[in-house]
Amino acid sequence: MRRKKWLALVILAAMLAAGCGQTEEVDRSVELQEEVINENTYELTPVTRGTVQQPLVINCDYSQTLEMDLYFAVDQVLITDVYVERGDIVKKGQLLASVDVESMEKQIRELEHELARANLTLQQLLESLNFDLEQADILYSYTPMSSSDKEALKEQKANIEKSYRNSLEDTADSVEMLSIRLEEAKEYLQSGNLRAPMDGVVNYIKENMVGSTTDSKERVASLYDADSCMFVSDNLEAASYVDFEEEYTIVCGLGKNQREYTVAPAYPENWGEKIYFRLLDEEYDPNIIKNGKISIITDEAEHVLCVDRVAVHASGERYYVYLLDEEGIRRMQFVETGLWGADMVEIRDGLREGDYVIK
Repeated sequence: MRRKKWLALVILAAMLAAGCGQTEEVDRSVELQEEVINENTYELTPVTRGTVQQPLVINCDYSQTLEMDLYFAVDQVLITDVYVERGDIVKKGQLLASVDVESMEKQIRELEHELARANLTLQQLLESLNFDLEQADILYSYTPMSSSDKEALKEQKANIEKSYRNSLEDTADSVEMLSIRLEEAKEYLQSGNLRAPMDGVVNYIKENMVGSTTDSKERVASLYDADSCMFVSDNLEAASYVDFEEEYTIVCGLGKNQREYTVAPAYPENWGEKIYFRLLDEEYDPNIIKNGKISIITDEAEHVLCVDRVAVHASGERYYVYLLDEEGIRRMQFVETGLWGADMVEIRDGLREGDYVIK
């Protein structure tokens, strides 16, 4: 071992000597520098209070020619009349087909008659009650009333009202029930009439429809309108959140070609398998509007603790964020989340306002 070390020293000395023979001087001084380790730099985002909105995105396809499938709204009712043929031009609201309404119309007339009688009976009961109460007052009006007379009059009126109570309640209940049945019958009769939801052309009508019975799941007619500019979607979940009095923004295109247009819900009476939005802008790029996205707010939480969505991570069914401790070391913090918005997440527990988390 010593011999090997000695040979190594001899070789090293020879190499140094060979270097001394060169004319150019070499600076052999060694400068020691402290090793610098760069700490990780993190982008932080604050925990603040604000509004979190939960959006529902509706993907829509643009259709220059609008086509609608039509269905009866009632089941197992005899179809008695069809008023159009394939190729007919129809107007919105025009009657296309109807079911056997004769029995329903008869039932409506009977209900109207019963309701009128019940209302008359209720009116007569109220008039009779008021008359009996007035007679009781007259009976005690001829002589000055003592305290015992006042108590007797009060008790007599209470007994009169009690004697009418059951009859009044029963008759009032009959009026209410008959009114509900009459309204339901009228709605049912109306639903038995198949009407055009828009101006258009009949491009399909079920064959041999007269004499068959209705099936609310069976298509019986179709209309198309070649002049409609419509966005169509099959996202039926969105239907319950759409406000038919509102206008919405639809985003079409990608990147630099992205454009925003205004649409409004259309043909709500025909929302079934599809939902419709009419394009309101008169000027548009036909190459861009082939499809688009409409965002509808389905839920909202105001003045809640929230943080940037990208800062919240998931581990199974639990959620967490990363914080920096006093020494600048990253640590995990579990949080309880609430409403998830497009950009922000509601934080219900685990963080405080003014905290910073790693983005």
